[in-house]
Amino acid sequence: MSKAVITKDQISITEWFAAIGEVGQSNAFRIEDNQKADRLEILFQEISLAYERPEKFSARDLIDKTPEFAKILAERGDELCAIRLVPKREDLPKLRNRGLSIKECYQTWFLKQEIDPDDYIAYLCPHSETLLWSATFVVNDQAIFGEIIRGLHSQLTHGETESQLYQFRYDFKNWQWSADDVQAKEQVQKMLAMIKVSDLSKQKRLKEILKAEFSHDYLAGYFETTVWPDSKVRFVDYNRILALHISTPPPLAVGQKKGIIQGIGARSGTAKGKVVIVNSDNLNVVDFPQGSILVCDNTDVRYLPFMRQAAAIVTNRGGILTHAAIMARELSIPCIVDTKNATQILKDADLVEVNATAGVVKKINQ
Repeated sequence: MSKAVITKDQISITEWFAAIGEVGQSNAFRIEDNQKADRLEILFQEISLAYERPEKFSARDLIDKTPEFAKILAERGDELCAIRLVPKREDLPKLRNRGLSIKECYQTWFLKQEIDPDDYIAYLCPHSETLLWSATFVVNDQAIFGEIIRGLHSQLTHGETESQLYQFRYDFKNWQWSADDVQAKEQVQKMLAMIKVSDLSKQKRLKEILKAEFSHDYLAGYFETTVWPDSKVRFVDYNRILALHISTPPPLAVGQKKGIIQGIGARSGTAKGKVVIVNSDNLNVVDFPQGSILVCDNTDVRYLPFMRQAAAIVTNRGGILTHAAIMARELSIPCIVDTKNATQILKDADLVEVNATAGVVKKINQ
């Protein structure tokens, strides 16, 4: 099974907003992100929503090895985990590490953090490197739309896709899919059934507790979900703010598109310009004139200076809900993702027309 390629340059959505200078948005996202475990726990208690439920401690408990934490360390120390350190103060950063055992993460990472343990809450989150499926999707008044992929959910949030990505759209009457896969459809149906709340009294209670909103009885917002090796669906995130920054896509295109390169329109619009191919080898030396077409395998925070100057962005990988695609929308830059071969077909200085609304790139004769 393909696994996601994760790099240190793939930052969180909160850090992306800070990087583009949206300080107010960054603060709002930081608060929303820091409280996601609390929101998911409320959903677990109120509607039995399964999620990657963490063990919650104060960071001081870990330093002092309280009996409860010491027991976990002794009995479950070899289990994979992710440790999230969530600050109690807004001026402190969130810290996280994943992919190690609880014992390794504690000894080689947590104990080396230069923090005041009284300023942090520690979440020991279950972690798996062999997820069967992962999905990200948005529920709003217009539609339910998103993407599902076999493997780790960081493929969807970071855009480092290696497995086939399936887009879906449901307008509460009809379904549309970018490709047909029975298993993908079954998993999405299971996920959506878990956030459909037909009981109006429960809806009312969630509106009071979480300021939740509903559309056609579905809990509205942005969601990240996973399917573990035991075939059970577990939610990873429920974000009420992020959904407001993701525009509802039009119905999925049917039939062959007319262009030398085809992909997914992550931010609509058109642009003309000369191609500049950027990769990890030329990041620090490439000449990137204002108005160029940024063509790359994928974007991360190192590409932000080029994104700011680009007339359009075209990538081999990624989807409409990746962090970088969201930033393209914030920067109002046409963006096409998941072309699979843009860096192989296009060359530097090619004059092209990018139609991100249609998801195609065409060469222009010079």
